[in-house]
Amino acid sequence: MIFFFDTSALVKRYLHEKGSARVRRLLQTADAIFYQTFVAPLEMTSAFYRQHRGGQISVEELSFLLRSYGVHSHKEYLLVPYSESLINLAEALISRHPLRALDAVQLASALELRGALPVDAPPLIFVSADDRLVKTASQEHLQVENLESFP
Repeated sequence: MIFFFDTSALVKRYLHEKGSARVRRLLQTADAIFYQTFVAPLEMTSAFYRQHRGGQISVEELSFLLRSYGVHSHKEYLLVPYSESLINLAEALISRHPLRALDAVQLASALELRGALPVDAPPLIFVSADDRLVKTASQEHLQVENLESFP
């Protein structure tokens, strides 16, 4: 299996939220490959700092989360890199669907990845906790997993 995690899904590995247990189980899938997009590190950092500024996590927890994500990001998640074609696709998605800019980048990254995979590659599953993004990904013919349907 190949999983593409958008940031709303990936953050659940690090913060206890609805769907966190499911994300942790997916990350233990034997022989699975995990992808994130080039904007994920920025979005993850933002999510962790938001939690800290809101008083949900201490400075020590913030530091631990940033380090943990950094290690995982380099060792466990492959990166869909920036490209002009990816941005063009994100713009086209925005013209067809009511997406925010970074959600369009997430979805375009998954679509670019799917297009680059060999025909005999395992299925690509788009994993998200954003109902609108999951619906749009499905409309774009991606196989999806909505973390909002898990406790």
